[in-house]
Amino acid sequence: MDSNFAFLLPVMMLIFGCTFLIVARFGSREAKLWGPGYLFSAAAFSVPLFDSLLEERTASAIADALFLLGFLFYSGAVLARFKRPSYFRLRLAFAGVMYAGMLYAALVAVSIPAEFLLNDLACAALLGFAVAISLRHMRHAADKLLLAVSGLVIADIIIRNVIFVFIVPSYGGHEDFISSEYAFTMQAAASILALMFALAALAATTLDTIAAHRDAAERDPMTGMLNRRGFDRMVEERKGAQGTVIICDIDNFKWVNDTFGHGPGDEVIRAFAQMLQARLPEGAFAARFGGEEFVIFLPATPLAAGGDFANKVRLAFAAVDRKASGFDGRPIGFDGRITASFGVAGANPADHSLYEQIARADKALYAAKEAGRNKVMVEGEPPRDMSSPRVVAVNRGC
Repeated sequence: MDSNFAFLLPVMMLIFGCTFLIVARFGSREAKLWGPGYLFSAAAFSVPLFDSLLEERTASAIADALFLLGFLFYSGAVLARFKRPSYFRLRLAFAGVMYAGMLYAALVAVSIPAEFLLNDLACAALLGFAVAISLRHMRHAADKLLLAVSGLVIADIIIRNVIFVFIVPSYGGHEDFISSEYAFTMQAAASILALMFALAALAATTLDTIAAHRDAAERDPMTGMLNRRGFDRMVEERKGAQGTVIICDIDNFKWVNDTFGHGPGDEVIRAFAQMLQARLPEGAFAARFGGEEFVIFLPATPLAAGGDFANKVRLAFAAVDRKASGFDGRPIGFDGRITASFGVAGANPADHSLYEQIARADKALYAAKEAGRNKVMVEGEPPRDMSSPRVVAVNRGC
């Protein structure tokens, strides 16, 4: 066996193992599994370096156990990545049974080929099981790459064993294995595939970690809704999309905070956000812009339909009677209700950005507040029926 490989693989796997553990500190669950997997593999490939210190059969049994542990963690990492059940007990039981077979082959039958065949097939089966369970749950190119490289690792194990164990037997005892073509091929292929496997896993894990932190930065922690930054990104992704914009604001919210405290006030905001998100049509999105103000974008929605949607939300929110529960047994509002006001604006070909439309919706919201709150104002002509959504004329040039 080339001594370069003997040192290269353990060092490379040690580096990747430590790298994954660093990534795991940023909250990646799968990185917590990739890291130990690579560290166990590094230890397994290091065993031959201590031949002079370990008895032959002892060294072989240790290496077998370390390889199995490595692939037990690899398969767990794949399952965690694709949010599949861990099947930990099943995988552990399988590994235990296969390891018992390896010990029999090594210590009783004294057959190195049988021992290594069982070890390789156990590792391939553990990883193959995770890949098979995860195939239908790929989300993006990094997932496809990871499963493709996993497939190469499995194929290498199977093909190598078919060739060097069954077709062209290349070793018998321990000394024959050390100098065999099988050992050289295993080390060479492992060097390449371990690098590819680690880079694919690291890319997928890092992308998810970045996406999770970006999502956290673009969401309001209290309600889970988009914040202004997240709203801007959604608008940018739908560049050119037109529709209706709605701005809504919880009425007399300062009075709620001053009377009952900020804790109950936060409960009101969360309740409104939950009600709003539950009613959003497909393709629409909403954001909390700050305080008690929310902005909704309904793509490809006519102005009248946007007004109807706003009125349904208004009625649903106003219908909640908080007298019965209240905060600390006290009712909310003079009549036990908390209401919200809404301003609605449609798209204008002259708009340079969505924020011009938002500005018109904000003027309509202001008119709803001026008209007595708990109303929907839609930019346009004044209404005939005061019980229907209110309409306010807004200068589109603003």
